[in-house]
Amino acid sequence: MIEKMVLKLVSQMESRKIIDEANSKYYVYALIMIVEHIIAVGTMLVIGIIFKQFIPTIIFLVFFLSLRKRTGGYHAGKFWQCYLMTILIYIGVIQVAVALSEKPLALYVMLFPAVFVIEIIGTINHPNIDLNKDELREMKKTARLLVLMETVVIAILVALNINQLYVSYMSVAIILCSSLMCVAKILKQEVKVK
Repeated sequence: MIEKMVLKLVSQMESRKIIDEANSKYYVYALIMIVEHIIAVGTMLVIGIIFKQFIPTIIFLVFFLSLRKRTGGYHAGKFWQCYLMTILIYIGVIQVAVALSEKPLALYVMLFPAVFVIEIIGTINHPNIDLNKDELREMKKTARLLVLMETVVIAILVALNINQLYVSYMSVAIILCSSLMCVAKILKQEVKVK
């Protein structure tokens, strides 16, 4: 359905000479990605409202999406699969983050290896992205730096005795990124760069 709407829109843009026909594939791909992203993030925000976790959801999304963009990890084959998994995983994230906010030691025990995995692997080069050697090196460097920055933010908030629930959502974002990287490795969803 999304693809049909985007194809129709791009076709109209071509006929009105807004875009060049030679670039229409790129516009279709980009618009589909944008619409799917809006739908997924919008649904997560609604779930956050339903579970009375709106601010923690925003915090989670900032930490998770900024890191996920750079680390890569498991990707479902179709949007509906991705969407369904995203929703189910996010409902699980809410439950886990709330539970771990009451058990900070367990949270930190899970966070440490997650940060370590991201520091070691850096980035999963997914076939849809297919980074070249230089791009992959830069992406790994950025992912490693970002996870360190996020970890420092978490450490500062813990030292300042900020609401543990927020710290929990931030930490679970890192743990989830690390987990998705491991799943991608196990399923061999990675392009090796020579």
